[in-house]
Amino acid sequence: MHTIPRFCRAFARTRNAPGATDAVAKPAARLVPLSAAMNAILFGLKRAWHGSLRVTREALASMGLTAARFDPLYAVNERGTSSIAQSQLRRRLGVNRATVSRMLRSLEDLGFVVRGPCYADRRTRQVSLSEEGRRRIQMAEQQWIGTGAAQLVVDSAVAGFPPGAPGADWHDDEACFRTTSALDSLLDGLRHAYRDFATLHYPWHPDD
Repeated sequence: MHTIPRFCRAFARTRNAPGATDAVAKPAARLVPLSAAMNAILFGLKRAWHGSLRVTREALASMGLTAARFDPLYAVNERGTSSIAQSQLRRRLGVNRATVSRMLRSLEDLGFVVRGPCYADRRTRQVSLSEEGRRRIQMAEQQWIGTGAAQLVVDSAVAGFPPGAPGADWHDDEACFRTTSALDSLLDGLRHAYRDFATLHYPWHPDD
């Protein structure tokens, strides 16, 4: 779990050493076994992420939302009619204070959330959904998740792996479930390795 940060620190120390040049810095890259495939995997993950945003953008935009807006609204809506501390929401989303503050300011400007003082802890604020914010996220949950549209997007992408043409077996519930389960475990491992500790969870498994 700590191999990547250790490698990065060691590589930076080598490059920043007095008198170091590109020629003497290169051996630091051999502290851990690497191959050209590492960059291919990182590039692939980045492009897959951009692709997931692209295929969801139109559906969310029709409801006045974006992927960035959906997550915080969903997290607040999980509390029902109760509010959530901004500090707790930050941990749910796995972002820093500045990022969650910027997110909520934007949602406030749109009239989707309301922030007020937290009487139990003056260092943070309480966040709740406005009537319009609750209407938007509940409509989005119903149209995007409740209808199975989001699951179909995933099934169409993962079905038929490995090997086979993507989407070849999107209608095979058992095959899609197996592949999605394996992908979920892999993503979980990658998030842990890259120190992403967001706790927001979207139920998809029958046991959830």
